[in-house]
Amino acid sequence: ATMADPRAYGGYGGAASPSPSLDSVEISPQSSPVHDYGVSSGGGGDGGGSGMRRRHVGQTGANGQYDRRQQPYGDDDKYRKSKRAVRRLDMFPKVQEDYQVRSDRGGLVTLVGYGIAVVLVLAEFASWSGERGRVVEHTFVDTSLNKRMRVDMNITFPSLHCDDLHLDAMDVAGDSQLNIVDTLVKKRLHLDGSILSAEEIRVEANKNSQKDKEREQLKDRKLPDDYCGSCYGAQEKEGDCCNTCDEVMNAYKRKRWGSQDVIRTAEQCQREGKADKMEPKRMSKGEGCNLSGYMMFSRVAGNFHIAMGEGVERDGRHIHQFLPEDSINFNASHVIHKLSFGPDYGLDDVQGRTSLDGVSKIVTEQNGSTGLFQYFVKIVPTTYKGFGEGRVLETNRYFFTERFRPLMTDVIEEAHHDLGEKDGLAGAHVGGAVGSGSHAAQEHHKVQNSLLPGVFFVYEIYPFAVEVTIQSVPFTHLLIRIMAIVGGTFTVMGQLMNLLGDGKKHRRRG
Repeated sequence: ATMADPRAYGGYGGAASPSPSLDSVEISPQSSPVHDYGVSSGGGGDGGGSGMRRRHVGQTGANGQYDRRQQPYGDDDKYRKSKRAVRRLDMFPKVQEDYQVRSDRGGLVTLVGYGIAVVLVLAEFASWSGERGRVVEHTFVDTSLNKRMRVDMNITFPSLHCDDLHLDAMDVAGDSQLNIVDTLVKKRLHLDGSILSAEEIRVEANKNSQKDKEREQLKDRKLPDDYCGSCYGAQEKEGDCCNTCDEVMNAYKRKRWGSQDVIRTAEQCQREGKADKMEPKRMSKGEGCNLSGYMMFSRVAGNFHIAMGEGVERDGRHIHQFLPEDSINFNASHVIHKLSFGPDYGLDDVQGRTSLDGVSKIVTEQNGSTGLFQYFVKIVPTTYKGFGEGRVLETNRYFFTERFRPLMTDVIEEAHHDLGEKDGLAGAHVGGAVGSGSHAAQEHHKVQNSLLPGVFFVYEIYPFAVEVTIQSVPFTHLLIRIMAIVGGTFTVMGQLMNLLGDGKKHRRRG
């Protein structure tokens, strides 16, 4: 028997079937460029074969040429091109696992790098936290003009009567304010520091009112019709009368005599009450006084003070009228509760700020009974930015030094000087018993210095101003520094590995 030709059946065994033609093969489209599959014969003949062969099937144009632009999958090519372009921008090329080399030394260096990075990050965070609230000062020339300055004060004089407390202010420009009372409040105090009650003040006011009525009655008392007052030797001719205090003063002026003494003793002046006005008021005792409030003056150098006697202006000079023998009774002891030059915004805790708040000065017989207290204040115009609600706050800071000069000082007169008992030295003795001490006889007594008891605040304005700001560092700065620390640390670790030559010891596998 003869074997049938397998090409006649299109395969091995089975029923005979005709060989498929090229037109009868249908291939589904793939993701790759379009292809079609046909039948290929083993000998390349036409009509049939023993397997399949692949053939390009493209779109042809009018001239029969293949047109690739008309493929139905052109958008996929664009996507692949853009993807390849993005891939070229990759700054972190990957290395296959088979080509990676790991070593114990590399792991140790990595751990050290992690430790260094953590320490540096923590240090940077601490530095950033410290910089956030740091106060920064900037100095510049103060060019402001025609500004006024407000001084707030609260001062207690525990042994000075309110009737003897007068606040005067003056500056180098010649402006002066005498006995400032419109913006200040005086509170009378007991010697123990407690405030006088309203009832006590009312009783004393009634007593003073009664004295004033008696004085007015004496002044309005009718004189006899034939009354002829004495001119106390200043009459021009015998028989001239001086019935009023003004007539007595005019008579003395015509004679060019001083009238100060006669005014205190003349009966006419005493009757009219002018003798008391001419004589300085004596100090009151038994009370203290609290002075609180504020005052305004030009921002130029000057002083304000509470001193003995009432201040007056004479011939362009500021003088105080008082009795020198009464100076010992002006007790200048004081306690400064508050003193500020400019608005107070509660910034006492700001670096560089000082004040006189809480200063207490008490005088006793041992340190002179009373004296002259001087505070030399240097005022610095200051602007605060970033404090509170972020507003710009303008005020003044100040620094001070102080000085005290007692009214009474001790003077020791030595009646005996022992020059020594060493060999070769002679001792001179002037009275008193001979002794081996430094002084055999001494005499102590106090001498009153020539000064005006009181409390003086002498201030000076600096020509420079200071701007105080709170430094604020954004959180983004911290992030940038942390990224720089981490990146720099591992870059240095990588360079260290290269210097150690760890990578050269390992060869590529295979």
